[in-house]
Amino acid sequence: MQKYINLFNKIKLLDEIATQIGYYGVQCGNEKLMDYIDMNCGGIPDGEFGQIVDPAAPEQFLSMYVNVAEMRFAFAVTELLKMNPAFMNALEEFCTRTGRDMHLPAVTELEAAFETADNFVLDGMPGVETKKIVQKDDGAIVWEVVLDTHEATWSKAGGDLKIYYRLVACFVTGLLESSGVKMCVLDDGRFSLERF
Repeated sequence: MQKYINLFNKIKLLDEIATQIGYYGVQCGNEKLMDYIDMNCGGIPDGEFGQIVDPAAPEQFLSMYVNVAEMRFAFAVTELLKMNPAFMNALEEFCTRTGRDMHLPAVTELEAAFETADNFVLDGMPGVETKKIVQKDDGAIVWEVVLDTHEATWSKAGGDLKIYYRLVACFVTGLLESSGVKMCVLDDGRFSLERF
C-alpha cells in the first residue's frame, strides 16, 4: 500500500504545481484559464489518500488521477506560454523554487539523489520501468527514457515535451540543491544528475 501512497503524494504535488501556474496565468490576464484547465482536464478531489482512493481498486483510481495531474500541468504550462513565451523564465524559477522549498536534507551519494528525485517526480505507475541507468560514476548518473509516460499528454495539450523536461530539471535541481547536485537534459531522451 505504501507504493500507492507515495504515488498519490506525487500526484498531489504535480496537481498543486499546475494549480499555482494556472492561477499565475489568471493574475496575468487570462481570467478563464482555470476554467479552461478544469474543463479540459478534470480535477482531483480534495482529501487524503484514504478519502479519495478506493482501497479495493487503488490502481484504477490512481491511474485516473495520474492522467488528470499530468494533463493539468501540461495545459497550464502550454497555455501560459501561449500568452507570452517569455513566461518560460518565470516557470523555470517557480519550479526550481518549488523543489528548493521542500527543504530536503543533503545526500552524499548520487544514487541516493537519483532515488530522491524519483520519489518526487510523477513518472508512470508503480512497477512500470520508465528509465534505465546507462552510466554511473563519481561525477554523474546518466539515464535514458525507455517508456515515455508524458508525450501523449503534452501532445494533447498542444505543448512541447522538451519544455516538460526542462521544468522537471529545474524542479529536481532545486530539490537537490543542498546536495550540490543538478539535473541536466542531455539529448535523445537522456538525462543526468551531476555535481555542481
